[in-house]
Amino acid sequence: MRGRWGYAVLAVVMVALGLGLVISPSVPARPTPMAVSQNLRGLRVSNRTNQPLRLVLLARKAGGGYQEEPVHWDFAPGEGEREGLLLGLPEGPLVLNPGDVLVAFSLDGSRRYWGPFVVGTTSKPTRTSETAEWQLVL
Repeated sequence: MRGRWGYAVLAVVMVALGLGLVISPSVPARPTPMAVSQNLRGLRVSNRTNQPLRLVLLARKAGGGYQEEPVHWDFAPGEGEREGLLLGLPEGPLVLNPGDVLVAFSLDGSRRYWGPFVVGTTSKPTRTSETAEWQLVL
């Protein structure tokens, strides 16, 4: 993800993480960390808003730190509203790991955004017990 939007989103995520800011009122100020099993699965996303959205993932590296280039997916208004869409990567399936950061923002100029969500730390995304998938409903 290169260009103006990619670097702007990366800057927002890094500032929020670095300063410990809570950007979304739906994220608790002091979330309780949850146990994350090693049987990690993909991410299913539902856009229940009436806005086109971009979801950005900043993945943690195995040795610490974050990948240099985040990845993103775009969603039409209401896309995946009922059952969600299972996300993937060009090189294979997407697997979320504890500490990965997700942030979403509207593409319609309204300047709305959701997150940042830190996998395994914040209240979203959630794990389903049936499929062991992560779910993010926006």
